[in-house]
Amino acid sequence: MKRIPEETIEQIRSNVNIVEIVSQYVQLHKSGKNYFGLCPFHEEKTPSFSVTDEKQIFHCFSCHRGGNVFKFIMEMEKISFPEAVIKVAELGGIALPASITEDGSATDQADTQTGQLRQIYALSADLFHHILINTAIGEPALNYLHQRGLSDETIETFYLGFAPTQQVLLPFLKDRNFSRELLVRSGLFSEGNDGSLYQRFKERVLFPIRDPQKRVIAFSGRLLTKNDQLPKYLNSPETVLFNKRKVLFNFDLAKGEIRQQGFAILFEGFMDVISAYQAGVHQGVASMGTSLTNEQIYLLERTTERLCLCYDGDSPGQKATARALQLLQPLTKLELGVIPIPGQRDPDEYINQESPAAFVKLVENGQQNQMSFWFSFLATERNLTNENDQLAYISDVLEKIAGVASPVARDLYLGQLAKRFSLDKKSLAGQLHSLLQQQARKNFQQQTRQPVPLARKAAPAAKNYDRVEKAERLLLYRLLHSYDVRLKLRETTNFAFVHDSYQTIYLLAEGYFKQYSDYDPARFLDFLADEHLRQLMVELEVENHAAIGSAEEVDDCMRLIMQLSPLEEQLAALKQQLETARRMNNQKLVEELTIKFVELLKQRQLKKSASL
Repeated sequence: MKRIPEETIEQIRSNVNIVEIVSQYVQLHKSGKNYFGLCPFHEEKTPSFSVTDEKQIFHCFSCHRGGNVFKFIMEMEKISFPEAVIKVAELGGIALPASITEDGSATDQADTQTGQLRQIYALSADLFHHILINTAIGEPALNYLHQRGLSDETIETFYLGFAPTQQVLLPFLKDRNFSRELLVRSGLFSEGNDGSLYQRFKERVLFPIRDPQKRVIAFSGRLLTKNDQLPKYLNSPETVLFNKRKVLFNFDLAKGEIRQQGFAILFEGFMDVISAYQAGVHQGVASMGTSLTNEQIYLLERTTERLCLCYDGDSPGQKATARALQLLQPLTKLELGVIPIPGQRDPDEYINQESPAAFVKLVENGQQNQMSFWFSFLATERNLTNENDQLAYISDVLEKIAGVASPVARDLYLGQLAKRFSLDKKSLAGQLHSLLQQQARKNFQQQTRQPVPLARKAAPAAKNYDRVEKAERLLLYRLLHSYDVRLKLRETTNFAFVHDSYQTIYLLAEGYFKQYSDYDPARFLDFLADEHLRQLMVELEVENHAAIGSAEEVDDCMRLIMQLSPLEEQLAALKQQLETARRMNNQKLVEELTIKFVELLKQRQLKKSASL
């Protein structure tokens, strides 16, 4: 990949805001000067991921990942630095020279296995889409989609395809010199007893499954004609690209709309998602299985605070909604709601039989909260003209009310229940109180019987530094942010940081300030090639140092470092610095460090002589 000029990198960095870029991946809330959200790099329930607008850096206080906007995109999309620069420019709406984008727009190096698998899926999607749109063998599938109400524009948006019975994919990919091993690993082929490869998807309309970066990573294929010997839907097997537990269909297109609208809609099927999208409801997603996984829930939690279920309106669909709510409630902090479909229809049928506008209106005005759903759903399970069923229904509803955290909300629902059956609210409140006590006892018993579960990922312990290292960290922070402190250190004979990492950053900072007059934390991170040093600097920048230090503070730090740190540690540090200076071919620095090294050796000898 062609090297991107430094001035171009600087232009992109200075013209984008890391908060705006990160917000496209993580739901952020401002607190003080910084923004906080759930870390995208590990699962957590309490936000520990911070973005600093002033310094243009991010940092997670749990997993300790951090860096500037380019580092964030590298980590999120698993791409190289040049690729991240191009992606940041794209996300920030910054035009790049054609010579750069043409040379560096690929998301993976062509010679990596992952990159080749991405190419295989991209080419396969192109082929299947072409067959659907432009060939005679794809015409029945295209007609089927048109009959389902999909427009050509929607078919193009979702890049739908058709896999015919004919073995078209294998020769197509072989002509492009992909190895047999890669073709097997792709999951697009099954292997016969004789070792031959056969196209997995045959006579199926194909729905490409894309990751959040809009890259095709799998397919879901629906049979075009009914065949009792074959499954109606067939998904790609899991590969290094595709883990069905982590993927939501249409999340790549929906995530922006989810953030804008403030909620996501979970549908049961892909066609519901696509029909809703065509109708103008763009925040719909579907899982790759019967229920949401922890990984999918976490993906949504980082994006929004509310999730609405929009399942089929018939009895099986409503029962599926009830099961989903029961499963989700203890697992997520998302506010859960329901969009009921009238007339025992599925969302796709409702849109086609009513109108797209009617569905948009239903989404806007027809949402129920959980308790509203339970009030209506539990009534379908009972004959409310029968007294026994009435009592059973009231008991069922009270159990649901007992699960509501807010006392105000519980009181409201009690009032609704009492009014419906012309009951004394106080008697219902007494029964509810008994249920709450039973629930509390049950929870206590479970907690005492069961071992405390291990945390999913224990947060690393806070770092403790001795007096010398604390002084080093504060002094390093001051010298980076103050020209006067840098000048004072340059004029101080025999000064050196004790720890190699801080001294190395100090030396690199000298090189940085020869190129730039001002200190920019985000820019300086790119100046550091070593990942350990970059993370050290991120942690240093997010520490609560006062904006301005005093001359006395700097003197105290220098005295502590120079007088209280052991001579042996200083000698070891200088050795490392000498090696670094020699590698940098900085002869002047080598001479200066050699003089310091000799002087320290003399001090050590004097100490030894004094102890004899």
